[in-house]
Amino acid sequence: MRHIYLIFIIFTITSCQNSSIINIETIHVSDITECTGELLTNIHDGCYINGIIKDTFLCLQNECSEQLFHVYSTRSMNKLFEFGTKGRGPNEYIFPLFINTFDSKILSIHDLSLNRLTNIQLNNYPNKEAYSDTLLPPESINTYNLNILDSINIASSILNDSSLFYIYDKQFNIKAKINYEPRFFVSPKGNIHDAYSLTITSNSKQHSIIAVFKYLNLINFYDLNGHLQKSIELDLLKDKIDCSQFQLSEDMIVTSYNTYPTHDFCYILWQGVPVNRAYQSPCYILAFTWQGELKKTYRINLPLNYIIVDEENGYLIGSIYSEKTEFVELYKYQLQ
Repeated sequence: MRHIYLIFIIFTITSCQNSSIINIETIHVSDITECTGELLTNIHDGCYINGIIKDTFLCLQNECSEQLFHVYSTRSMNKLFEFGTKGRGPNEYIFPLFINTFDSKILSIHDLSLNRLTNIQLNNYPNKEAYSDTLLPPESINTYNLNILDSINIASSILNDSSLFYIYDKQFNIKAKINYEPRFFVSPKGNIHDAYSLTITSNSKQHSIIAVFKYLNLINFYDLNGHLQKSIELDLLKDKIDCSQFQLSEDMIVTSYNTYPTHDFCYILWQGVPVNRAYQSPCYILAFTWQGELKKTYRINLPLNYIIVDEENGYLIGSIYSEKTEFVELYKYQLQ
């Protein structure tokens, strides 16, 4: 009985401590490259909430335009065309999200509300043959973080369940359920699903899945079977995050909130400040290999919302909301 009480005491005093099974490696961040960007003046005013590069096309999602998607040339930064409106029909969208499938010729859009995947051949626009719509199986409803790979699909559940993400076959039958790990203590007063809010990105050729957590100082690296290979934290954040009574608020720390995958690297946008300061503080961009090695760190002088990386031409694009214009401005940064 004495041993049972001892185990209970050790458990109850643990608050956001590392699991005894999973060791979290602390990464020392040094050799930081300072970056100052150049405003892209050719980009028209807009409420650009996300972007992706496909071949020589820069695709931006604009929430304050009748046409939802604006496509620019990556060479001249001149606008080429627009497409997509609100609705439920062909080339219409309700809640669209870009998906990076590593196919440089195809733009893939997942509509969460319509449970639909749209593939667009940008170099064949506006021919009807350029568009392909696929209704996803009912099992994919209420999912986000959708990653479509050669032989599997990966997604997180919108519902408050006990998983970080699921691995599915191509018909969306569950192959593996990936639970919370490392397991941090969150009391019944807190919300463990919110505490473990994350972004999932994957690469089939690198046999890797990366889970980047938004409110924890934690990045997990998995193989394609969902086996955890490595957990890391960054020494950029000096204080431990107490998630024992986690609730979404303006005081919570935001660590990582955007990623951009390429063939060789996963770029992570990282800040490490409370929400009420998130749009006032500079940020970091961390270039990790798919196996969890930090290769490069950039410090950006502006509080970026998301990034778009063009490794072939050696630059990245970052977005920032301008209080002066009340639109999103895009800045170009050279990758050194």
